[in-house]
Amino acid sequence: MQDLNGKRVVVTGGSEGLGLAMVEALAASGAHVTALARDRVKLAAAERVGAAVVAGDATDAAVMNSIVGDEAPDVLILNAGARLPMKPIDEQSWEEFSTHWNTDVKAGLVGIQAALKVPMTSGGRILIMSSGASMVLSVPRIEPESLRLSGGYVGAKRMLWFMAHSANTVSRERGLKLHFQVLMPSQLMPDTTLGHLVAAGYAELEGVSAEEHVMQRYGSIMRPADFGQRVTELIADPRYASGVAYGFRANAAIMPLDA
Repeated sequence: MQDLNGKRVVVTGGSEGLGLAMVEALAASGAHVTALARDRVKLAAAERVGAAVVAGDATDAAVMNSIVGDEAPDVLILNAGARLPMKPIDEQSWEEFSTHWNTDVKAGLVGIQAALKVPMTSGGRILIMSSGASMVLSVPRIEPESLRLSGGYVGAKRMLWFMAHSANTVSRERGLKLHFQVLMPSQLMPDTTLGHLVAAGYAELEGVSAEEHVMQRYGSIMRPADFGQRVTELIADPRYASGVAYGFRANAAIMPLDA
């Protein structure tokens, strides 16, 4: 168990899935956690583990400016995101294709701007949820065809990675001493709503179950609780304080992914 006693952490999209898993692990480590999500009812799960909760939209600049100013977090985790349409490219409307640009990327931009403009306390860290899918064109073993139902998701997650580097440049130029990093789960997690949706979509094409698809593609299954513990480790361990991109897989150490 990592010790984050006294650290103030805000998690957007903290009511379910990986967001809730991070809230649970961080609260168990002694951090003062605030979970932000749109659905006040779903935030009850975060409250049960001792987190403070705020009902609000992470794509709303006023909401994010307020929470950064009021909570004064040491760590801001930008995790809010949308569901995947899961259709071939010729069947997606522009609204479906751009879902993750209008949620994940917009929430990332608004959160990054809040950290830089409010600004967050000097020395703070901003962790941005990306995805292993963002490596599809830079790692030969990830074939584009294997993500053919993902629409604009891959590009959106790649953009968040790029945005972290852009934000670090601004932080250095302004002497803010804020550090932006991206979290990249590098395998599907069928225990989350999004992970199951994606795994089930591709599993149907292959005639297998969602968990069988994940095992065939990755050889293991990472559970949300495991991911939450790894993120807590990343925050607590000084070895991970200076890199920008980190990958996470089951039964493996945290992977630095910077070029």
